[in-house]
Amino acid sequence: MFDFTEVQMLVYILLKMMRKCYLKPQFDDNFSTFHFKTAIMFTIESHLPDIWQKDNIVACTTYCLNTLLRWIKRKYCPHFTTKGVNLFDGKLSRHQLQLLESVLREISSNIVWYICNLEMDQFGLRILDKFGIRVLPLTVYYFKNGKEIQRDTVKSVLGMIIANYGIDLASHRNQVNPHNEIARVIRKLQHLLTLQNTGSDLECEAAILIIPYLQGTLATIKASLCIASNQPVTRDIHQLYSLSFDSDLMSGKLKYASMLYCIGQYTQAADVLTHCEGLLRPDVFHYCGCAYRGMREVGDGYLEKMLNLNTVDLRRSSTTTCVKFTIHELPCVPEHLRYEMYRTQTQEDRKERNLHNGWMDLVVIDCQPFLFYLQFLLYRQMGRHKKQESALINLYRYIFFTKLEDSQGHLETAFNVAGHCWELENRPDLAWKCYQWSIRLYPNNNAAWVHLIRLFQKYFL
Repeated sequence: MFDFTEVQMLVYILLKMMRKCYLKPQFDDNFSTFHFKTAIMFTIESHLPDIWQKDNIVACTTYCLNTLLRWIKRKYCPHFTTKGVNLFDGKLSRHQLQLLESVLREISSNIVWYICNLEMDQFGLRILDKFGIRVLPLTVYYFKNGKEIQRDTVKSVLGMIIANYGIDLASHRNQVNPHNEIARVIRKLQHLLTLQNTGSDLECEAAILIIPYLQGTLATIKASLCIASNQPVTRDIHQLYSLSFDSDLMSGKLKYASMLYCIGQYTQAADVLTHCEGLLRPDVFHYCGCAYRGMREVGDGYLEKMLNLNTVDLRRSSTTTCVKFTIHELPCVPEHLRYEMYRTQTQEDRKERNLHNGWMDLVVIDCQPFLFYLQFLLYRQMGRHKKQESALINLYRYIFFTKLEDSQGHLETAFNVAGHCWELENRPDLAWKCYQWSIRLYPNNNAAWVHLIRLFQKYFL
C-alpha cells in the first residue's frame, strides 16, 4: 500500500466511499475494504502503468470493479500474498454473491451517476459543482463521446420518470380495500392533472408521462372488481384503458389485452396483441427500471430518434417498459402469472431481498415475453394451433437470445411462463427445465420454486 501512487490511492479511497455508501448497508462488513484493496492491487499488477493518470480516475475505478466482478462470477477472490486462500469463504453465501454481482454490475455500468450521488462529505455535489453542472445529479454529462452521453441520458430520464411511479405502486401494496386504492389513485391523477395545467415545464412533462400509467392501473383495478363480482366490464373502463395506451409503446395495451383474455374476449385480445407485435422494431428500446435488474444496451436507432423527438414522443413511439400489476389487479392477470406476486416464501428469501425492491410485491414481466405468452394462451383457447406454436417459438427465441449472464429485466419470469406453456403442452419434463433455468438465474425470491413443488406433487408423488 505504501507503494501506491497518488492516483492509485485516490482510486482506492473512491472505492472505499462507494462501498460505504452503496454496499455496506446491504452486505455489512462481509464485503469489506480488504476485498477492494485486493482488487486494486491485482488491477495494478495486470494493467499498464500508463493508465493511472488523474484524468483517468473514473476508468481506473471501473477496471477495479471489473476485477471484482470476474472473481464474483468465479466465486473465488484470491489473496494477494497467500496462495490458495479464497477471501469470499465464510463471508458471502452463493446467493449473496449473485446479488453482489448484480449490484456491482449496475454500479460499473453507471459509475458516473453513482460517483455524483455519493453523499459522504457531499462528495457528489462537489463533483457536480466542479464541472459547473446545475441540473439533477441523474443527468450527468461526463463521458468520452456523444453516444455515451445519449445512452446515459436515456437511462437517467427514463429512470426518473418510472422510479416514483413504481415506488408509488408498491408503497400501498398492503392496502386491502380496492375501493380505497381507487380513491387514492384518483387523488394522484387529480394532482398530476393540476401539475400538467399549472406546473413548470418539467412538472408538466413528468405529469404527461405518468398520468397514462395511473389510468391503466385505475382501469385494471376497476375491471378486477367487475370480474370478481361476475359483472361485465363497463364501457367507461374500456375508455379508461384507451387513455393508458400513451404510457409507452406497449405496456398499457398489454394490460388491456390481459384483461380481455381474462374475461374471455379472445378475438378482441388477439387483435390488440397482433397490433402490439407489429410495433416491435429494431429501434425500440426495452427498458426495465426495477432495482438491481440489468438494463439492455440502447441501440443506435433509438439514439438517433432521441435527436429528433421530445421525451414524451420518444416514450410513446419507441420505448417499452416492464408491465406491472398490483394486488388489486390480479383478476386481470393470467392465473399462472399471479404466482409472481408471492415470490418471497422463505426466511432466506426475506434475508436476500433488498429493502428497495418494492417491485417484488408486484407482478412484473417484460413486454416481449408477456406478449408472446398471452398469444400462446389466446391461440390455444381459440384452437389456432399454428399461431400458438409460433408464439411459443417467439418466446423461446426471446429467452435464449437475451444475454443470460447479464439477466436483463425479468428473465426468470420469462422462463416461468415458458414453463407454463410446456405444462399446457403436456411436457412436464421441459417445464421442469424452464423452472430450473429460472432458479439458476435467481435462486431467491423466485416463483419457480412454487412451480417445481407443484410439478413434483402432480407428476412424481
